[in-house]
Amino acid sequence: MNKISNNCEDEQIHLLGLIQPYGILIILDKDLIIQTHSQVIDSLNKVFNKGEWIGKNIYDILRIPEEQIKNAFTEIFDENQVENSHRFSQEFILDGQEFYLSMYWTNGLLYLEFEIKNNKQGNLNLSFNSHLQKLSQSQENLWQDLSDIIGGLLGFDRVMIYQFLEDSSGIVVAEHLKNNDLTSFLGYHYPEFDIPKQARALYSKNHIRFIIDTDSQPNFLINIDQEIDLQKVGLRSLSPIHLQYLRNGGFRSSLSISIMVMGKLWGLVCCQNELPLHADLQRRNLAYTLTHYAASKFQHLEHEEKLSYFEESQKLESQIKEAIFLKNNIFRDLEAIMPALKEAMISDGMAIIQGDDIIISGDTPANSSISNFISSVKSELKDIYLTNQHDKNSRMDSRLFFEEFPGIAFLPIEGPSGFTLIWFRKETPVIKKWAGRPEKDFVLDVSEQVMKPSPRTSFQLYMEEVKGSSIKWTQREVLFLQRIKEVLQQGMLKKASRIAALNEQLIEMNNALDTYAYTISHDLKNPLTAIKLSGEFLSVRDTVPDGLKKKMTQNILDGVNNIVNMLDKIHSFSKASVFDYQPVLISTEKFIKEIVEIARERYSSGNLNVSYGELLPIYGEKTLIYQLFVNIIGNAIKYSSKSKHPTVSITSEQLKNGVRYKVIDNGIGIKKSELETVYEIFKRMSNSSGFEGSGVGMAIVKRIVDKLNLTISIDSNLGVGTEIAIFFPDNNN
Repeated sequence: MNKISNNCEDEQIHLLGLIQPYGILIILDKDLIIQTHSQVIDSLNKVFNKGEWIGKNIYDILRIPEEQIKNAFTEIFDENQVENSHRFSQEFILDGQEFYLSMYWTNGLLYLEFEIKNNKQGNLNLSFNSHLQKLSQSQENLWQDLSDIIGGLLGFDRVMIYQFLEDSSGIVVAEHLKNNDLTSFLGYHYPEFDIPKQARALYSKNHIRFIIDTDSQPNFLINIDQEIDLQKVGLRSLSPIHLQYLRNGGFRSSLSISIMVMGKLWGLVCCQNELPLHADLQRRNLAYTLTHYAASKFQHLEHEEKLSYFEESQKLESQIKEAIFLKNNIFRDLEAIMPALKEAMISDGMAIIQGDDIIISGDTPANSSISNFISSVKSELKDIYLTNQHDKNSRMDSRLFFEEFPGIAFLPIEGPSGFTLIWFRKETPVIKKWAGRPEKDFVLDVSEQVMKPSPRTSFQLYMEEVKGSSIKWTQREVLFLQRIKEVLQQGMLKKASRIAALNEQLIEMNNALDTYAYTISHDLKNPLTAIKLSGEFLSVRDTVPDGLKKKMTQNILDGVNNIVNMLDKIHSFSKASVFDYQPVLISTEKFIKEIVEIARERYSSGNLNVSYGELLPIYGEKTLIYQLFVNIIGNAIKYSSKSKHPTVSITSEQLKNGVRYKVIDNGIGIKKSELETVYEIFKRMSNSSGFEGSGVGMAIVKRIVDKLNLTISIDSNLGVGTEIAIFFPDNNN
């Protein structure tokens, strides 16, 4: 059942049943009985026994020693003999013939690929390490560095980094040419139908696709009466339509590697060669590993840029919050920061509209045009809307209102005093370079007398002038709009209920004072009594020996210090219970290390050994997060300071829905029976004598954890140490 179609969009490319003639595919059931296989190629005759294979056990047809092949098969089953989903490859030599055996499961069947080894390896490990080092240091030249590295590793005439755009078309963002006589395609666009939807879906699952020679005749699978899924098969031949596409481009060999970013197909590494080229499996795997590393690096760079952007936008958010909470007319008071809002969106102008009132900044359409547009779309647009071009097929065609401004970012703010913000971008005509005309070619099917799609025959530069559009809004600007909407929307809602919120806070504070009243009156008695007795003693004695005077004076000072410290702690605890906050992304590395150094000096722990893992950014309120770590890290250092070799470890790890931090010490530990009461205010552990403290720190920690909706756990062994884990959920959880 070999389904070959004349229409590339309809072609089931993973079910064609075609295998390239530089290896053999054998498919077994779970009992290792052969179900089908591709035709045997001459160069692998030494590996197999002759005869009919269908229905036989794999051991009956292999010339490889049974013990050797059994050792290879152990990797495809786990200890419970369950199918292992991973792909395994091993090198074999039989009678001087070198080849690879790759094994994996698909749909309950075991696939074996025997591939001829191209024996031109050399020592790849040293060069591979240098390649990784180069990519690790790459910044804006990451994709160019990757194309240069893969070009040198595999030897293809052309290596392109191809990025998919929003409309599924693509653009070449980096390129390596082996020969300067080749035409550069850097910056060229390719239409969406060059890599059809089902091909992109396959690239998302199988990340390497390789063809040695477009002119070689593929081998068919033997004796099959059902569709065999070849989507994971490295030996799979390409569809005749795509092979013709490559030949039309002047290439005989091709290798594509998927670039996956955040689990989605971001682009491809496209390698092309004018002559047949066998890139060895080991080199292909190294190229894939380098590509995967570059994709991770790219994702990391984007995350850093996003973090930097959030930090930059915090100042503007503060100005917006000030306009909401400290001023009476939000609509009018936003006028002062319009230049900053305009600059943040990299727009030519902006307008804020409330009813019939319009405030503008920069280059904008006429107020009447803005009013007409708002009246036309207010029932349609209830959320953020962005466009960079006039859409004559849309009821919201901005061309009807803003001929010179095809770029619009629309942000409605709902509420009793709701208003709308619009940013404008002027038209920016561009010359778009295409690798050939972005049109499908059709040829006449003589037998059916109909025109059918055909692979493009020309890749010559085609220049297209694109009008009626502006510079595109970036993902960064989309994030900015989302954040501004959140700040404004929530701020207005909070202001509308501010009196009720203040009343609730007052009730909460009064309840907190009631809770503290007995504790304060009880715990302040001891230091007050010490002060009173020492003061009375000094007042009735005319002469007091110096030693006794010093002792009495010290008692007074100690009592005063105890009272001051206790009141400070209670005040902090009270603030933690009623503090309101907006979660932001916080970089922790700097202040965590500052906390450690301050605590090291405070508790005279000069020989303390502190180890750090990766300190990932987290969402929360910066002041409370700082206070949280001050108490947890301070306790870890304090209670391990008297150990022979005090040690504290601070690490974090990315989990599915957030980040988990761990602080581990080798201090005095906590009794299991006392873990349940560790968060009680002024509660000190029975083994904490000799260490300063008033038993408030962990109570503050618990109140902050509850306030920020975090999760905390404590594991401790007496005399061994304590481990505290805090889970910080993502902002959308």
